[in-house]
Amino acid sequence: MENFNDLLFNNASAASDLVFDHNLTLITSQKNWPVLSLSLLGIVGTIGNVLVCVSITLDKQLQTVTNWFLFSLSIADCLVSVIVVPLAIAKDFVGKSNK
Repeated sequence: MENFNDLLFNNASAASDLVFDHNLTLITSQKNWPVLSLSLLGIVGTIGNVLVCVSITLDKQLQTVTNWFLFSLSIADCLVSVIVVPLAIAKDFVGKSNK
């Protein structure tokens, strides 16, 4: 009941989105936009960086010193997309349930 009061009185914009099921359990119809945007960022970042790595590896004309530097940056960015972004999404889920 405390969470319901917090939602009603502290978040007036979300109060219009309140829905109850037949057991009077609170159901919110709000979308979780941060999780959606982080998911998209992780997927697009991973795919883009993998494409950069594959293109530098397969095309002999792209194998210059500058492009190998970009290759290493792409590997680092891909690791961020694969490791850090899912952890940020998990933190966002856990943070929402504790409030």
